[in-house]
Amino acid sequence: MKSTRLKKVGIVLALSAIPLYAHATSSRAGLEACAEAMVNDLAKNQGSPVVYNLDPESKSGAGSLGRREVFHLDAMSPDGQEVVARMDCVVNKKAEVTKLIVVPLDGEDARIRATTLN
Repeated sequence: MKSTRLKKVGIVLALSAIPLYAHATSSRAGLEACAEAMVNDLAKNQGSPVVYNLDPESKSGAGSLGRREVFHLDAMSPDGQEVVARMDCVVNKKAEVTKLIVVPLDGEDARIRATTLN
């Protein structure tokens, strides 16, 4: 990845969570925690700040987080034409990121990863 391409990344979060357990903090808080973790990881790898915008069509909202939730994230180039990173993110019921998993760029879109179990 070119660092100039990542200086301003728009995170597109297609489908979000797979609920697994009891309720707690909002899904939106978990989604935002995952987006922050993803851009921090990207920024660390490129050595310069990265900003993000959540896709308004993202399917996460005011619902409660379960004990363990998975969010599927695709980071797009600033013009929205190219996927520059893919990650899956696990959060706990407090919207704390417990695991960030890098998905290969040639992997499935976030929407597809969110609806299939491998």
